Amino acid sequence: MVKKSLLVAWLFASVMCLAGCVVVVKEETWKPVGLPTDDAVAEIDAVEELSFESDRKQAYERIAAREGLSDESQVHLVEAALDRLTFDNAKEKVLLALIANPSFCGAAEQAILESLDKLAFESSRKKVLKAISDRKNRP
Repeated sequence: MVKKSLLVAWLFASVMCLAGCVVVVKEETWKPVGLPTDDAVAEIDAVEELSFESDRKQAYERIAAREGLSDESQVHLVEAALDRLTFDNAKEKVLLALIANPSFCGAAEQAILESLDKLAFESSRKKVLKAISDRKNRP
């Protein structure tokens, strides 16, 4: 009887010890390193899902005209517009809207200049270059 009582007590103690495990859950948010993290980037990426070119162009133009757009968002917008829009006139309008933005930054200018060959027509390239030049010549 003593052995049975000791066995039951040992099992009970073992169950209590094992059942008392503490589980610690730490929730972390993961952000890719080196990618812009503001809301405009997600919005720029979402525009890609629009079915029609004209809708994408209008959405990119609205974003390009937004004051306070971060440098990373501007560069991302340049890359997205040049890669995801088909027609030169649409690409040109988005770039011109961004260049006219008071927040237009040097990084976006560099991205435009490095990707100017993505504009098929020389007339579009000239308009964009003129807009950049005119901006620099403003008092």
